Amino acid sequence: MLRWAPYPFVRITLSFIAGILLYIVSGREFRYTFELLAFFFVAFVVAAILSKKYKSALATNIAGIIGLLSFFAAGLFTAHYRTDSHHPQHLVHLKTMPTHYVGVVEDYVLQKPGYQSTVLQVEQVKINGQWQQAKGKVQLLSVPHDSEQQYELAYGDRLLVKGAPQAVAPPLNPAQFDYRKYLANKNIYHQHYLQTYQYQKLGSEPKSDVLYFSIQLRRQLDNLLQARLDEQREYGISSALILGVKDELDNSIRNAYSQTGTMHVLAVSGLHVGLIFSVLMLVLAKLNRNVQQRVLGAILTLSILWLYAFITGLSPSVLRAVLMFSLVTIGMALGRNTNIYNTVSIAALVLLFINPYNLLEVGFQLSFVAVLGIVYLQPRFYKLLEINNWLLDKVWALFTVAMAAQLATFPLGLFYFHQFPVYFWLANLVVVPLATFVLWSGVSALALSWVPGLSWLLFKIHFGFIWCMNEFNLWVQQLPQAIINGIDITLFQTVLLYLLLLAFILFMALKKLRYLSLATSIVAILSVQEIWETVQQREQNMQAVYSLRGSTGVAVIAGQQAVLIADSALMQNQSNYTFNVQSHFWQHGVQEPQFVSLEESIDVEVSSQVLPDGNHLLIAKGKRWLILSKPIKVQPSGSFVVDYVLLRRNAQIKPEELQVYTFDKVILDGSNSPWYRERMRKEFETASIAYHDVMKDGAFLVE
Repeated sequence: MLRWAPYPFVRITLSFIAGILLYIVSGREFRYTFELLAFFFVAFVVAAILSKKYKSALATNIAGIIGLLSFFAAGLFTAHYRTDSHHPQHLVHLKTMPTHYVGVVEDYVLQKPGYQSTVLQVEQVKINGQWQQAKGKVQLLSVPHDSEQQYELAYGDRLLVKGAPQAVAPPLNPAQFDYRKYLANKNIYHQHYLQTYQYQKLGSEPKSDVLYFSIQLRRQLDNLLQARLDEQREYGISSALILGVKDELDNSIRNAYSQTGTMHVLAVSGLHVGLIFSVLMLVLAKLNRNVQQRVLGAILTLSILWLYAFITGLSPSVLRAVLMFSLVTIGMALGRNTNIYNTVSIAALVLLFINPYNLLEVGFQLSFVAVLGIVYLQPRFYKLLEINNWLLDKVWALFTVAMAAQLATFPLGLFYFHQFPVYFWLANLVVVPLATFVLWSGVSALALSWVPGLSWLLFKIHFGFIWCMNEFNLWVQQLPQAIINGIDITLFQTVLLYLLLLAFILFMALKKLRYLSLATSIVAILSVQEIWETVQQREQNMQAVYSLRGSTGVAVIAGQQAVLIADSALMQNQSNYTFNVQSHFWQHGVQEPQFVSLEESIDVEVSSQVLPDGNHLLIAKGKRWLILSKPIKVQPSGSFVVDYVLLRRNAQIKPEELQVYTFDKVILDGSNSPWYRERMRKEFETASIAYHDVMKDGAFLVE
């Protein structure tokens, strides 16, 4: 039988989360949240008084239920209160776009060669020559770096910006990552691509002195690492693993860690805090004889944990882990057997109260789910084998930790990343211990940087551990079938997978057949969904012109096979394809499309013909595309029937030249310049020609 009494904070946190979820699902416009919270709070006080008076189980249960409803209402109210767009002076409510605005940099400044990126908290806007108060965050992108003005942006800088921020655009391609939604969950609704001389630094007004000095220290330590580590690849790993600075992380190494299931090593989070905490517990194990020693050990542990949070810029991922381990440390110092589930719940409750939209952060979800998986599953996995050898026992313990974390985060990993690293167990067995040595050797080298000889030796050891970790990951990446890509599941299927995992856990724990029956039913539902999806995919017939900046991409999807007709710009830019197109193929069951150029003919149903003037006629599954990238020099005799006309590479075409063709619509693709697309839109509107601009209207799809 499940007993809820020992887990009061679990119930409270789940109720609070339910309130946040209801607010988000309802469109973030739930009214009367304060009134609802006040009603349930008063009702709880009355119910608590009555339960004290009558002392019956029914009265106590009613008071408990109303108490949980109060936390549910608190979740609703907190989410509403923390949603910046409800403020009457927010940028989203402006009817006239400002010519200038003033704001303060409120986030870490990402430094890249040639540009910077950060978040600006707007304070004032200038509209019709008048300054007025305003509120809202703007994602500043492509801020000039190392310009003639020599402005180095930093947290707390107050800027005067010329121009108006633009609302974040929705995704322009189907199944593409929704960056607008991602920023909205951070209360950011606007972006601004700044050019040189478009902004001026007015001064520095940090919102938080603690965060300011934390970020400054983090940058100084990063510069020290860069000076001491000669190799760029090893420096990037060291900075990411110790400080959480990913500015210089090599893309090939990033992919290797991602495809081996060890990317969590490079994201400063609960793993790193857990490694530090574990070593501290091992070192301070003898300080446990009396209350005074336990208090001294707790003070040392808390000091080191919060110091590490300080040098990592007080990032949310580190703060939630430090908060959780701090609660554990305090409980140990007081000599109490802390319930880890209550501890995790308290940490989640505090972080969600500060920012309820943390609930939608991938890192937040993965961290807490992984911790819960390790806490519950790892001891049970560990007991499956009894090993007498000390070293093998530690290896087995580490293996069970990796298995528990991977199993707990498996559905989320499929949902967000569409991949499964086959050799995660092998990679984590080696990489996590190496990461421990990398972390401690790096922290020790930084702490003793004032001792030249010892610091030099520690940095060399630190470099050696990083090199071994990198080379091992690259080796695992090359193993056969190291990564299974293209897994596409819905949110509903993700929930079903977690219900399936929960049903199996309940069956193993309680030995009740009804939970096994529930698991079997869930498997049946998932199987039927997969079969139905496969049948639909085998019958699909679709063509698409994708929204690709600077490139042309036309897809022909038939069944679970696809051909992507692309220009050289797209073929040479893998990231453009990965970010904009790949997810759409995976959504339709296409693992790897066939890449071809415009000059190639695939088969009878997909062929490309070069016209005398250098343009192309693409015939794909019964559809005829006239692709114009050059001026029309040869006019067909009589009416020439095509389905669509595709203009690319700023083709010098006049609307009247298209009158000889019979077509449904003109498509402007992303290889055209913005000025060209704007001019052609006006000309087509004047000539009453139907058109579709993929860079404005999104990808053009033909079923």
